[in-house]
Amino acid sequence: MFTEEFKKKDLLDLGGKKKANVDHILVRDYVRKIDIGAFQSEYGVKQRVSFNVILEVNTDNQPMHDNVDLVLSYDSIIEIIEDEIGQKRVALLETLAEKIAISCLCLDSVVKATVRLEKLDRGLGKLGVQISRTKVQPNSSKTNVNLLHKNNLVIKTKIPNAGLLYISNRMLQRKNICYLKQFISTSTMTWVICLSEIYKEFSEMDPETDIEILTMAVAQNAYMLNKKFNNLKLARSKTEVAFLLKEGVNCIWCPTDLYKFSKNDGFLNKEFALSMACQLTMGLLMKRVYLFRQDKLSDVLTEGIYNMGVTVEYC
Repeated sequence: MFTEEFKKKDLLDLGGKKKANVDHILVRDYVRKIDIGAFQSEYGVKQRVSFNVILEVNTDNQPMHDNVDLVLSYDSIIEIIEDEIGQKRVALLETLAEKIAISCLCLDSVVKATVRLEKLDRGLGKLGVQISRTKVQPNSSKTNVNLLHKNNLVIKTKIPNAGLLYISNRMLQRKNICYLKQFISTSTMTWVICLSEIYKEFSEMDPETDIEILTMAVAQNAYMLNKKFNNLKLARSKTEVAFLLKEGVNCIWCPTDLYKFSKNDGFLNKEFALSMACQLTMGLLMKRVYLFRQDKLSDVLTEGIYNMGVTVEYC
């Protein structure tokens, strides 16, 4: 009912014309027990509230793809809901819905947020509220644009107590692999391991013309390490890496989608795998890439990484 009702109303713009290529991401019937309500009898008593969120996303400039990293994650909506209900108690469903909608509008590609909240324990039916909020243009005076600033986003985009460990083939040698296993098993942090190309010869290839071969060379090394570390999960996308790290699960990055470096991206000369590891570091909102001292980088490479906005720390 909620979805059909929303579709009928939202497929028309202000001019009464149908929108083209409208995509929605939704979370339906997400039920949590929370302390909310304006009546004295509701204070200190948790009651079931159903959360329904539908986000309209902009896909105009996105070609057809099957890449999970290029779409909005459902987890982002859940995290926003969880973060907002964990904040200071509010009396009105309208207030909570507004907070959720504003945070959702801070997500990349979201242009409209529709939020429905319903109390399930207040009588025989459902009592609730539904609101819709649209991302406004910078010159609009109808909404406080400052509320949409990225710094106000409450979603847990930063992954706590996690790090990215880049290792070269040197650490995969028999004399060093035991040290790597011991480090992972005793560390108090959760790690995503990024590897170099399986053979050094691949690093001499041109990332612009041989990106598919280079990506496969990194992935092949990931499969090799996974055989030696059967307790580590393979993560084939940034989204999967983030999910596993938030769950406290160590993983090995095994890239499957091709990453094309743009002119604005930092790229380390002849260091494709390390460049991709730095890009993943920034994509996960981490500030540093970790290496073993056996993999100590030259001053030129270290400076190049710093110029990309990432620092280097040795274990």
